[in-house]
Amino acid sequence: MSWFGRWRKQPPGGPQGGDAAVRRALLAVLDRDLPSAEKLLAGAARQDSQDVDAWLALARVYRQRGEIGRAIHIHQNLLLRDEIGTEARREALLELAADFRQGGFLRRAIASYEEVLSQDRRSRPALAALSRLHCDVRNFEAAIDAERRLAKLEGRDAAAIEASLWVDVASSARAEGEPVDARRALRRALRRDKDCVRAWIALGDVEAERGKTRAALAAWRRVPALDRRRAVEVYPRLAACLADAGRSAEHEPFLRSLVESDPDDPGARLALARTLAADAQPDEAVAEIRRLLERGPDNLEAYGTLGRVLLAEHRDPEAIKTFAELLEVLERGGLLRPRESSR
Repeated sequence: MSWFGRWRKQPPGGPQGGDAAVRRALLAVLDRDLPSAEKLLAGAARQDSQDVDAWLALARVYRQRGEIGRAIHIHQNLLLRDEIGTEARREALLELAADFRQGGFLRRAIASYEEVLSQDRRSRPALAALSRLHCDVRNFEAAIDAERRLAKLEGRDAAAIEASLWVDVASSARAEGEPVDARRALRRALRRDKDCVRAWIALGDVEAERGKTRAALAAWRRVPALDRRRAVEVYPRLAACLADAGRSAEHEPFLRSLVESDPDDPGARLALARTLAADAQPDEAVAEIRRLLERGPDNLEAYGTLGRVLLAEHRDPEAIKTFAELLEVLERGGLLRPRESSR
């Protein structure tokens, strides 16, 4: 239980002495008056040096003010005391770990949270913090273990989070030049969550790097069915991969099928227009973009693409009109306002 939780359990007669100071300090914190809170809590701690709550609250104020060294000093001193109870000691250790974390001492923070878990394996704050900290230091498998344990305690399914973490493992493996390990991690991600879009995109990248064109295409083509917004990331990949394989003709029918299944999907329609333009079908490309602008007249990418297609076809008057319309959209959106001078 936190120092604030213990203060709330005071008897009906109300807080007295140091507890009154803690109460006034709490009000000062709520008013964002940290100097006054510090003064009140420091006074309460000096008045009764055995008041662990006052020390914990004072250290919390120091941490909020960015005075990490002072917060660490208080928590370490509390942990050296023999007379404080188990619960207070555990809270001081949790707070010390939070100090280390905010101060950027990530390894020391991890060690402190692990010490908390050695005393209480069901500590949710420690497990939640460790999941994030292990990600920060790129120890993703340890993060997965912490997330699993936390999910079990909370009675929830951690599949989606675990899958995302396995994608991070794969990203790290790719950066280290280990495509086989990356692929293995991505397969584990998809076993945990077959609808993980990040995993399918990354798997396509890994397969393409391995020269496995068919596998790469299969992975990327899964994305539009899962998330049309994220699908815009794979359309250029698909086009490039098909072109390298001499199969560019396959891309247009694929995009048309997506547009037919969802005529209001701007990403698929714009990708189709770009493919038509690249395939020397400028009139069809222009027609698709105009249909897109009928549905979304503020689509900046559509205006830009239309303008470039028209310029490439030497249809300068139409291109000028398109870019003028683009400027109007930018102006309406407040994107043409002059920047404020830094002077």
